[in-house]
Amino acid sequence: MMKAFLIASAKRVSLLIGVSALFAASLASAVSLEKYPQLGEMAARLNGVNGLSEAQVKSWFEQAKIETKIIDAMNRPAERLEWHRYQSLFVNPASVNGGVQFMKANWATLERAANKFGVPAEIIVAIIGVETRYGKILGSLRVLDSLVTLSVEYPRRSKFFSSELEHFMKLTAEQGMDPTIVKGSYAGAMGIPQFMPSSYRDYAVDFDGDKRADLINSVDDAIGSVANYLSRYGWKKAGLVVTRVDGRPEGIEDRVTKKLKANVSLKDVRALGISVSGPGDEDVGVLRFDAEGGPDYRIGHHNFFVITRYNRSQNYAMSVFELAEQIAVAAQN
Repeated sequence: MMKAFLIASAKRVSLLIGVSALFAASLASAVSLEKYPQLGEMAARLNGVNGLSEAQVKSWFEQAKIETKIIDAMNRPAERLEWHRYQSLFVNPASVNGGVQFMKANWATLERAANKFGVPAEIIVAIIGVETRYGKILGSLRVLDSLVTLSVEYPRRSKFFSSELEHFMKLTAEQGMDPTIVKGSYAGAMGIPQFMPSSYRDYAVDFDGDKRADLINSVDDAIGSVANYLSRYGWKKAGLVVTRVDGRPEGIEDRVTKKLKANVSLKDVRALGISVSGPGDEDVGVLRFDAEGGPDYRIGHHNFFVITRYNRSQNYAMSVFELAEQIAVAAQN
């Protein structure tokens, strides 16, 4: 097949290129403020905010493109994969090695963040590793396109993404960014730690002392901001994150936590014959993961659910925990 393609005539190749270009164009369309009046209303609300003008904001919105691939990506997030498939994407030798190297290169900053915010260095490193491969992959889509697309063409969460779009416009004005240039994920997250615009504005900190919280270019700011984020959501210093469960105790399936909140007392967990540390009145979550060999049960403590505030997925939080665990061990060798 490859050989046949290589000997195709120039005319045929030209035709293929033309068809591809037309197909690509069909997947993205320029924004019309007449079709999406809510964008015009947002521009009017932003007039005079942080130096923004209604006309300028409208101009930026008109430069955005509606990208169907963004909606497609929202409808098939990696977090929906079975645990053993999701786990292999982020907890693997390359990720562990990358984490060790990142930790060694940034140890002074990580130690300072751990001391100030109470969040272990390996947890901070693992989050950055899962989010952007330690700052190497920040996203290739324009944040403007992502947020405009999701605010007007993704009804299920349009309210959330409309709010994030408004935060993005304010953020770019505050940071002196060009909103038509900033790139990030299909959901509009940006920078080394992949903060959504509202989180960027609320939790980003200046950790390198240059009087600006820059999550796109400053590793120090990214490290401090991840730690600040978890701390603000209630991270408990020296608190447990996960306890592994041996085997499959009888009755454990009935206690499985379906959502992202601790809802089972340790007393009830211990009644299942599970040995787990902590005060008896502490609430935890009974977690079930689909391993290749069958169900794998864990107990999620308070700090586990703090991690889910970063990304609302049990798979995500567990991958961060396991990656952090392995990085900490490997870094000592």
